[in-house]
Amino acid sequence: MFRSVLRRCLAPALIILTSLQVTWAPVASAQDADTKPNIILILDSSRSMWGQIKGVNKVVSTRNVIGSIVRELEGRLNLGLVSYGHRQSTGCGDIEVMLNPGQHKAASFIKVVNGIKPKGSTPIAAALIKAANAGHYKERQLSLILIADGMDNCNTNPCDIASELKSGGKDLTIHTIAFDAKQKKKLTALSCISDNGGGIFTSATNEVELAASVKEAFEVAMKPPMPKFEAMKPQPVASAAPLPPMTTGDRLTTGSVSQTPSEKTTPVSTPKSTETAQAPATPVKPSPQRALAKSGDSVPVTLSARTVEDGAIIKSGLVWWIYKNAKTKDGKYQLVDTFQEATPTAALPPGSYRIAAAYGKVNLIKDIDVISGQALQESYILNAGGLRLGAVTLNGTTIPPNSVRYDLYADESESDQFGKRKIVLRDAKPGVVLRLNAGAYQVVSTYGDANAIVRADVTVEPGRLTDATINHSAAKVTLKLVNQPGGEALADTQWNILTTGGDIVKESAGALPSHILAAGNYSVLARHGGKNYTREFVIDPGETKQIEVVIQ
Repeated sequence: MFRSVLRRCLAPALIILTSLQVTWAPVASAQDADTKPNIILILDSSRSMWGQIKGVNKVVSTRNVIGSIVRELEGRLNLGLVSYGHRQSTGCGDIEVMLNPGQHKAASFIKVVNGIKPKGSTPIAAALIKAANAGHYKERQLSLILIADGMDNCNTNPCDIASELKSGGKDLTIHTIAFDAKQKKKLTALSCISDNGGGIFTSATNEVELAASVKEAFEVAMKPPMPKFEAMKPQPVASAAPLPPMTTGDRLTTGSVSQTPSEKTTPVSTPKSTETAQAPATPVKPSPQRALAKSGDSVPVTLSARTVEDGAIIKSGLVWWIYKNAKTKDGKYQLVDTFQEATPTAALPPGSYRIAAAYGKVNLIKDIDVISGQALQESYILNAGGLRLGAVTLNGTTIPPNSVRYDLYADESESDQFGKRKIVLRDAKPGVVLRLNAGAYQVVSTYGDANAIVRADVTVEPGRLTDATINHSAAKVTLKLVNQPGGEALADTQWNILTTGGDIVKESAGALPSHILAAGNYSVLARHGGKNYTREFVIDPGETKQIEVVIQ
């Protein structure tokens, strides 16, 4: 994937890191260079960087800002430099690692930056890959800072690349700064790079704003990284354990999709029942205090969480982690304790701690200070709700759970520059409560293995359980090639199911293959013994059919 991307380019985007001349908060670092933050600046050196803002070329403003920051931070980080579009007038492979991450002298670094002449294209996705590899992102912590003045123009999605790099890296963060006065609104589409890369996104329309944006990006990049939930062994995302009391949600938005055999519009229905999900009948006992210090030195800290303000305390499904709020020499937070009780009590020595909580797909992190002799009651407001999914055919028959699957996507407002929504959860289980942040989502329900796909929008409300039942306008069809009507099915048959427009819906092989198809008109092509046989047929909602193709 990455090698092919390196041969292509993306929409015009400017990749540059800059910083203000300001007083920086001290950043703890060891003498060993390996313990210092690793940061790579990615500079957009495409020809659009010669554009001016208030009479000053954007490339000149970028040089000024970068010069300020590298002088300010000299000796405090391992800094690298990647540039694209500076050697050829066109070409999506024009990407160069100008300086590998290291302890460069400010004057030397600035000289390299000032020698870059904007000239060509903007392969953002490929530049992200090049920079990540230069920083050994799979082996160590790394931050990338991209400054871009336009969209990628090399036909590869940088948002997807950011997601792939983030998931494949040890501790990678990608920050993005959009720098242009006329395209500020358009360039917000670049925010998906930072969203998927776990970083921050800012916009700048002049040199002062650019300096402020670069300062913020470096401040974040030089702070100790937040603990990763993946490394904490969290609970399964979808759990059958009920939420605290929630009334059934009564506000759902019907989704709509193209009126084609591959995707039909169907409503999402909410059951009329107002049945409430009940909390466990047996109260969950607080966990015993754990001896983390000598008797008399520790302080009791009790943790609890609610889905909404003034809501009931959550009784199950929570996982807690307690870390010391300081990085160790290996750049990690020291784990103090882990709890799977809903309301644990920990005995902590005085000091600063980082508390992490997970409740399904809802995660929160909070820093606390433990003071000698002062017991603490720490309560979280998760702003969470529940979603329970199910599916039926149009005649009301419940679709078996093993025949349907659900993918959950974020709201349309979180789409990337190509209109692709962010995936929240794949293969969500039907009939169980999915714990989610309150907000709007899109459910994609796939019935069977062909084209019976329905998209619908749902709203998860804080403190409420939403039951969403998706109606599928589809039916099962079995295919059969025979020598005469009612005859025995012929083995070694290849099948193609096509729409009336000739698009392939499903390919299969065998004597009696079965598929679930969305309602609509189709044709089927059977290939047997080197010959082709065809027939047209119609799928009506909920009506199981056997389609015989007779050899003539």
